[in-house]
Amino acid sequence: MKNISEVKSYISQSSGIITSKEFKTNNIEKYYINKLISEGIIERYKKGIYIRTDVFEDEFYILQKKNPSIIFSYNTAMYLLNKTERTPINIDITVYSGFNGHRLPKNIKIHYVKKEDLKLGCIKVKTPFGFEVVTYNNERIICDLIKNKNHGTDKEQANKFIREMFLEKQIDILKLIEYSKLLNCEKKVRTIMEVFI
Repeated sequence: MKNISEVKSYISQSSGIITSKEFKTNNIEKYYINKLISEGIIERYKKGIYIRTDVFEDEFYILQKKNPSIIFSYNTAMYLLNKTERTPINIDITVYSGFNGHRLPKNIKIHYVKKEDLKLGCIKVKTPFGFEVVTYNNERIICDLIKNKNHGTDKEQANKFIREMFLEKQIDILKLIEYSKLLNCEKKVRTIMEVFI
């Protein structure tokens, strides 16, 4: 971009959270970034992440923007789907086996799956601050909770979620069976289903 007014226009039309990569892709030089910081239009949030000063720091959105291959899962997915009132202390994410998560913050709990299973059950939802992120749907969450019940999830919350999804008929049974087959937990899922159906 050739002048500061073009850069300011780009910033005002953005989501408010911009990565260094996006600045580079749009040919915005460091001079302009520093000028925006000195004028109080943006601030440096973390390495490689800048936030407009009129935008809330949305930890979920920032985390996924910096790491687009992660999917919010388990307790965090329940929270993002408004299925629990508890704000997660740790953020549960699912990534493909081989993902290098050593640079992620300490409050991130990583769950690994085969690459072909990562996108199964993905949906887009809005965070409490109104940003769009990718998480798992109810059926995938149920499969993960049943298959990996000892992965440090809140057991009381997990049981409550599963019970409510069945009793309130907020799941697609055919989709749940399909996912359970693909994730190798069909027998466990069917055992739980027998209790509620």
